[in-house]
Amino acid sequence: MILSVNISITPLLLSLLFCVFGILAIIIVILILKNEKEKRKNTLKLAETLAFNTTLSHELRTPLYAVIAISKSLLENAPKASQIEDLQILERASNYLVKLINDSLLLKRIDAQKLSLHQESFDIDKLVHQVAKTVEKQIAFSDVKIIIKIDPTIPNHLIGDPVKLSQILINLLNNAAKFGEKKPVYIEVVAQNIYEKNCVIYFKIIDHGKGILKEDQGKILKHFHQLESKNKSFGSGLGLPIVVSLLKILNSDLVIKSTVNKGSEFSFSLNFKINSKGIKDNLKVNKTALKDLIVLVVDDNQINQVITIKTLEKIGIKAMSCHSGLEAIQLVASNSFDLVLMDLHMPVMTGEEATKKIRSTNKSIPIVALTALEKDNHWKELSDLGFSAMLHKPYEEEELYKVLLLAHNSGNAL
Repeated sequence: MILSVNISITPLLLSLLFCVFGILAIIIVILILKNEKEKRKNTLKLAETLAFNTTLSHELRTPLYAVIAISKSLLENAPKASQIEDLQILERASNYLVKLINDSLLLKRIDAQKLSLHQESFDIDKLVHQVAKTVEKQIAFSDVKIIIKIDPTIPNHLIGDPVKLSQILINLLNNAAKFGEKKPVYIEVVAQNIYEKNCVIYFKIIDHGKGILKEDQGKILKHFHQLESKNKSFGSGLGLPIVVSLLKILNSDLVIKSTVNKGSEFSFSLNFKINSKGIKDNLKVNKTALKDLIVLVVDDNQINQVITIKTLEKIGIKAMSCHSGLEAIQLVASNSFDLVLMDLHMPVMTGEEATKKIRSTNKSIPIVALTALEKDNHWKELSDLGFSAMLHKPYEEEELYKVLLLAHNSGNAL
């Protein structure tokens, strides 16, 4: 026998159900709005933090630029034997501070998910050798040699993100040099798989130092964590966390193999497209082509003005300086300059505002932005305002000359 139960929904019960659902809907809407409000609040807070960090990094880099340039100049001008070591320490310390600032800002940008992929063609052989040269310069005091082994079957011209790859390799090589007990450091680049249009490349950095205990291998990937090493001169403990974060963006992972008292191996694989057309060789800096150019240097910092002008005059460039964007507008209107070097952060009128004003009457003069901002996030905005190129401070002299040549010849940026 089947029992059937008829439940009749009375108007009162229906009203109660609508009330319950209505209350639930209101609660859900309130929670959603509250969540969105928190998100907006966190986004604004994050934006404020990034803006503060960017401004702070600019203010820190500006005096560091002066310290690096002056220490280099003193080293090049026959210092006394008793002064050489002090000047070298000064140069190393300032270079370390620049790296610390860059690493800290990079981590903030990674945390804020402000870092995007930039696909471009590059020469893998040149990139690896340039990275090794950069690191050897940074670790010159330790006399560590970097030995490069590149698989000859790897296509030279690849398409990927060379900036992030360089940052990864630089941090891993610095780390290997630091803990390698002054023994040679090896970087090996091997083809795992080569297909018609893409290839998988395996990168391996090897040192023969004291190695890393199994229980410490996870710790070294945390911010500011450092193991004991004989080289305690400089080191922030940010290098490996940056490597892990950048590899994550590139859809890869860092693999650590280490044997105590024998050494360590850090490796990862990346997938690249193959550029069958090849790439043009980088423009060589023909400094004689820059001789007799007339350049306006716009910077509110007098020390920076003096250093920049000295650097320009060294190769025969004629330079004039001013302290604000407003002065720059007036000078460009009344003089014939070949190029303008424009600092961005200035009182009264910023470099961006000044460039916008100049572009309203002068479309052709190359204007190079001098800034502590990262090109990844800001170049499009600066390009839209009318800048011809962007140079990141502090910079090497050769970088300055190269950007000037590119901007003068074509208006293109590095």
